[in-house]
Amino acid sequence: MLVVNWNGRGVLEDCLRSLAESGYPNLRVLMVDNASADDSVAWTRKQHPEVEILETGANLRWAGGNNAGLELLEREGWPQDQVLLLNNDTVVPGGSLERLVAAVAAKPEAWAATPRILYADDPSRAWYDGGLVGSWSGWIRHDGIRKLTGRLSPEERTVEYGTGCALLVTREALERLGPLDTSYHFYGEDADYCLRLREQGGLILHVPRSVILHKVSASLGAASPRKIYLRSRSHVRLLRRHWRPTRWPALVPAQMAYFAAHTAWHLWHGRQGTALALLEGVVDEFRGRPVPGAEVDRPPAAVVT
Repeated sequence: MLVVNWNGRGVLEDCLRSLAESGYPNLRVLMVDNASADDSVAWTRKQHPEVEILETGANLRWAGGNNAGLELLEREGWPQDQVLLLNNDTVVPGGSLERLVAAVAAKPEAWAATPRILYADDPSRAWYDGGLVGSWSGWIRHDGIRKLTGRLSPEERTVEYGTGCALLVTREALERLGPLDTSYHFYGEDADYCLRLREQGGLILHVPRSVILHKVSASLGAASPRKIYLRSRSHVRLLRRHWRPTRWPALVPAQMAYFAAHTAWHLWHGRQGTALALLEGVVDEFRGRPVPGAEVDRPPAAVVT
């Protein structure tokens, strides 16, 4: 279990308590702390001494933090057959981990697995019930989002991508794919990883009977300009890397419509700054402009406690 944390003291309490009370036997939790300025590390040491802490010494963001944890596990010889990458703004109900691990263990061709993820403030509705990827349109979206869970199928199925909010990856995937791509600043790393996984011949299994609650957008806010800017940049980067030129005649008009609709949506709601940030993200990615504020200093040697 890897939990990347950066100034997440406000959400860690619920997350780590749920893991401690999950009932999963011999659960190993490794918290990767990206140089938090709050008391996340001290609080975790005191309240959850069973949690291992890897201090990176710099904000390596989601991909870099997870890579640091995975590198530690690789040096240990991959002692676990599966590793769950879990957001710190989640709550894991009892039994969910067992169902997720058992499902992927029973399907060797599945190199990753995802639970059903619900809104923490409205658990009757799904935030993620599988991931969809438009092979021609480039539309990447959550299946079942905002739908009542009682109307969704409980049956396991393969999906096209899994969200990094809660993504179980197997040793097979980790050994074949290598690290997450840190060139995505904040979004897109999970979709990139899943697309690479499928290109290598692996499957992603969705397990609806495994449930996790998510405090959506706890880090940047639901419609912050920064979030929208980073999302649009990463989306363009993802398309340029994974969609072949032969598909661009269909991809370009579909994406123009996508970005135009989202821009109009923000303008309609009076969010001019957010609309501008969305378009700036697209332009900056095509121009290759560095992401403002994306600099990551070389961290000192990681410390495990």
